[in-house]
Amino acid sequence: MNIFITGGTGYIGSSTVNVALRQGHQVTVLTRSKEKAKELEDTGVRAIIGDLLTDGDWQGALSEADYVIHLAAPPTWGKKVTLKVANAYQKGHYQMTVRLLDNINPQKLKKLVYVAGTSYFGDSGDNEPVTESYRSQPKGWGPYIAPSVDVLSAYVDKGMPVVITFPGQVYGAKSWFPQLFLKPLSQNKPVTGLKGHNPIFSPIHVEDCARAFLFLLEQGQIGERYLLVDDQPIRSADITTLSAQALHRQDKKRYVPTWLCRMLLGPVLTEYATAHTNFSNSKLKASGFTYLYPTIQLGIEDVVKEWKELSTSSVRIK
Repeated sequence: MNIFITGGTGYIGSSTVNVALRQGHQVTVLTRSKEKAKELEDTGVRAIIGDLLTDGDWQGALSEADYVIHLAAPPTWGKKVTLKVANAYQKGHYQMTVRLLDNINPQKLKKLVYVAGTSYFGDSGDNEPVTESYRSQPKGWGPYIAPSVDVLSAYVDKGMPVVITFPGQVYGAKSWFPQLFLKPLSQNKPVTGLKGHNPIFSPIHVEDCARAFLFLLEQGQIGERYLLVDDQPIRSADITTLSAQALHRQDKKRYVPTWLCRMLLGPVLTEYATAHTNFSNSKLKASGFTYLYPTIQLGIEDVVKEWKELSTSSVRIK
């Protein structure tokens, strides 16, 4: 396949590019960075320097693509997400979505996998895992991606071959996961949680997430929505316990009040951290997708091993 990927230098995007290359696909990646463009080209990727919000060479490259995976989003990681930041994110996210879709050649494109997030569905509750038909009031990032997701139906109605995906908490060795869990535990420090909250998460290993995108480029049904999550949801506190076991460290936890989290991280991330994301992968599995790591219990050892290797390499380089 000839695949155009936006957001291909990010955490999930990098894994998606690597999986696509291993599967033998031709890959074009849009990036803002000349340095990352050079790194991509060294791996056999066609790199286009540009930005979805600005006209450029990417428009011609996009019109040539048979398949598209859209991962790009305005950067927010590491920031305190105030309402001002979130509203700016919403505006940028929507503009990226519309400009991408408006520049696609509908006669050429065979499939577009659009990547959203489970916060779009809102708080799932803590009973049985819910499916793609569920929708409560969007929580966390949900209200700020909802306009982008909702506009997709208009393009599908016009014949745009869009498949919409909603990954859960995508964990891996280069993600939020080491920062929040592995690094403190490895230093015999506690993992921080919110007092009075032990929400259910629906994780997915980054490798499985990337493989699911590629799978749905071929097998996904146009206009359909797919939740990309593991077989078994897990309580946030249990992730700490699993991490400690994988690291052979003491299981240490501390809890801070919600108001402090809101003050330090902002209301959006606090709401995201307290909402249940208890989702089912029954639709994805029914389509024929198989997991390398169907549960975080099976995936965490792989992540810890890779994280340790990356940490050792980093020390050697320094």
